[in-house]
Amino acid sequence: MQGKTDWLKWALAIVVIAALVVAGSRLVRGQSQSASSALTQVVQVTRGNMTASVSPTGQVAAQQQVQLSFDVSRLPVTEVLVAAGQEVEKGDVLVKIDASSLERAVEQAEANLLSAEEALEKARNPYTALERQKAELDVAQAQVALALAKQDSLEDLIAQAEFDLESARLNLLITKSGTSVGKTVRDLLYTVAWHERNLRNLQEENRQGKVGQDELAEAEQELARVTAQLRSAEATARTARSAAEEKVSEAEKSLADLKVGSSSLAVAEVNNKVAQVEYNLARATETLAEMIAGADARSVQLAQARYESARATLEDAQGRLESATMVAPFSGTVTAVGVKAGDLVSSGTNVVTLADLTKLEVVATVDETEISQVKVGQTASITFDAVSGARFTGRVVQVPLVGQLVQNVVSYDVVLSMEGTGGGALLPGMTANVTIIVGQKQNVLLLPVLAIAREDTGDVVTLEDTGETTPVEVGLSNGTYVEIVRGLNEGDRVVVAYSASSTENSMFPGGMMGVQVMVEPQGGGGAPRQGGAAGR
Repeated sequence: MQGKTDWLKWALAIVVIAALVVAGSRLVRGQSQSASSALTQVVQVTRGNMTASVSPTGQVAAQQQVQLSFDVSRLPVTEVLVAAGQEVEKGDVLVKIDASSLERAVEQAEANLLSAEEALEKARNPYTALERQKAELDVAQAQVALALAKQDSLEDLIAQAEFDLESARLNLLITKSGTSVGKTVRDLLYTVAWHERNLRNLQEENRQGKVGQDELAEAEQELARVTAQLRSAEATARTARSAAEEKVSEAEKSLADLKVGSSSLAVAEVNNKVAQVEYNLARATETLAEMIAGADARSVQLAQARYESARATLEDAQGRLESATMVAPFSGTVTAVGVKAGDLVSSGTNVVTLADLTKLEVVATVDETEISQVKVGQTASITFDAVSGARFTGRVVQVPLVGQLVQNVVSYDVVLSMEGTGGGALLPGMTANVTIIVGQKQNVLLLPVLAIAREDTGDVVTLEDTGETTPVEVGLSNGTYVEIVRGLNEGDRVVVAYSASSTENSMFPGGMMGVQVMVEPQGGGGAPRQGGAAGR
C-alpha cells in the first residue's frame, strides 16, 4: 500500500513539474530566448525488474514465394489455367505461350550443330583415304618423272608425257567426285533448301499475322547469306575443275607436240624437264608429309569451340521451348496472375506469383537507431489489426548487416518466425504489430534517466544529502528508466533538475520515441510500473 502511495506522489509531481515548465516557457516566450528557470525534484533509487523492447511495424510474408516469368521476347499467351487464390501442386501447369517461333529456333540450332559437328570431324580428320592415296601417287609419279627427265631419248619423253596425261586425267576425276569443295556445295544446297522452306512458312504466318515483318526480313537476309555462300562454293568448285581440265589439256598438247616435234625441241624439253620435276617432287613430298602429320591442333581447337557453342545454343533453345509451358515449382497458392490470354509477354513480365501460405513469417522494419539492440534468437509478440484475436509468439531469425535508404531514413528488414493460433486468415502483405524483447533485468537498481547527467568523466548524479555529484555506471535503459550498475544503493535520494526555457519540449531533450520498457518495483514505492518510450 505504501508503494502505491509513493507511486501516486511521484506521478503527480511529474505532472505538476511538466505543467510548471510549460507555463513558464509560455510566460517568457517573446521576452528573451535565453531566459530559463530551474526546477528540481528528489527521486529515490528503487529495485525492480526491467524489460526493454522495440516495437516496429512489419508485414506478413511467405517463407517460400516466387514471381514466375517467361524468358522470351513479346510472345502471346495462349492459355491461363489458374486464378488468384487457387491452390496448386508442384508440377501443375499454370500458363502456356505460343511456342512456334521457339520450335523454329530449335530446328535452326539443330542444323547449326550438325554443320559444326561436320566441321569438327573435318578438322580432326582433314584428309580422306583417297586424298592420301593421291598424294602418295603424286610422290611416286614425281620420282618416276625425275628419273625419266634425266634420260634424253625422245621415246622416254613421249612415255613420260603419256604418264603425265594419265595422272592429269586421274586428278580431274578426283576433283569432280571426291573433293571437300564438292561436299561443301552439297551441304550448302541442303542449307539453302531449308532456309527457302523456312521463308515460305514465315511468309504464310506473316499473312496470318502470327509473325512480324522484322522476323520475316531476318529470314530473307539469312537465305540471301547462305545463297551467297553456295554461289561462292560453286565458283570455287568450277575453278578447281577448270584447273584440272586445263592440266589435262596441257598434258594432251605436250604429248602431241612430242610426237610431231623435232629433235631440237626434244633436246630443249629434256634440258628443262629435270628442274621442273625436281620441284614437283619436292611439292608432292611436302604435301604427303602434311597428310601423314594429321590434324592441325589449332584448327581442331577452333572447330571444337564452335561445336560447343552450337551445342550450348541448341540446349538453350530447347530449354526455352520447354519453358513455354509454365509449371508450379512447388506446391502452394497462386497469389497473383499478371496476364490473360492474348497478352504479349517478355522476360520482365511477372506472369504468376506463387507462395506457400502454410509457412508464414513477419518482416519487420527496424530503424537504424534501434537495430543494434536486435539480435538473432530474441523473442517477440506479434498481433494483427486485420485479424482480431490472432496472437503469435515469434523469434528473430535474421538480422541484415546492410540497411536500405528510403526517403533519407535507413531501416533494416528483420525476419521473425511465427508460432501461435488464429493464423488461418493471415495473408502476405498484412500489417503486423511486433514487440521484440531486447533486454531483461531482474531485481536491479532503477532510477529515472532524467536524474543522470553527462560530464567529461562520465555519468554522474547529484545526491540530496550532500548536494554533490557522484559518478555512476549505468546499464539497461530506454530513456525513461536506467539500471544503476555501480555507484548508488537502494534508497539513495537523488536530485533531478529540470530546465524550462523558451522551447516548450526542453524537458524531454532528444524526444522519447521507440523503445518500450516495463518496470516492476520490488519493495516500497518509487518508480511507476510502466514507462514511455525513448532513447537517451
